[in-house]
Amino acid sequence: MTKANSNKLAYIGAKPGTSEEKKRDSDAWFTPPEYIDSVRTVLGGIDLDPFSSERANEIVRATKIFTIDNSAFDNDWNVGDKVKVFMNPPYSAGLCGRSVNRFIDQYDAHKFVEGIVLANNATDTRWFSALVNHCSAICFTNHRISFWNADRKNISGNTRGQAFFYFGKNSMKFKKTFEKHGFVMFPAK
Repeated sequence: MTKANSNKLAYIGAKPGTSEEKKRDSDAWFTPPEYIDSVRTVLGGIDLDPFSSERANEIVRATKIFTIDNSAFDNDWNVGDKVKVFMNPPYSAGLCGRSVNRFIDQYDAHKFVEGIVLANNATDTRWFSALVNHCSAICFTNHRISFWNADRKNISGNTRGQAFFYFGKNSMKFKKTFEKHGFVMFPAK
């Protein structure tokens, strides 16, 4: 009998075990590499991941990250010239809306020149409308993303589709790169 590869197994709901410390962190849904590769292709690199962790940054490889201890809500996002930002926001306790507002505020203040946000396609929320009203292009995925947990195993049970929101002047490069993940639209301005 062949032994299962533990790196290929996925979680359904919480991590195995019954203790509280083994439950899955609702904000630890790491973006798989194939999407990060597409983000890198469009942005040319990632200078800042504002809602991250050391573990998530092993895949994202942003030059700078903000974490729970070094909050993106409390720090300026201007970490150099021509800054490029990738954000997969936290979702617990209303943090998604706050994160999106912070992203838009920093973009409008010219703290970075280009960015991509990965979020649920929650079209009924204020934060989703805010992203649509400010972005240059949107890719609605044609599938649900199988996010990773900190141990790089897939998390099953994703109940929503996702969208990538592009901010910047390279909308056509975004379209060409992200078409493989879904369909790309350009919001009316």
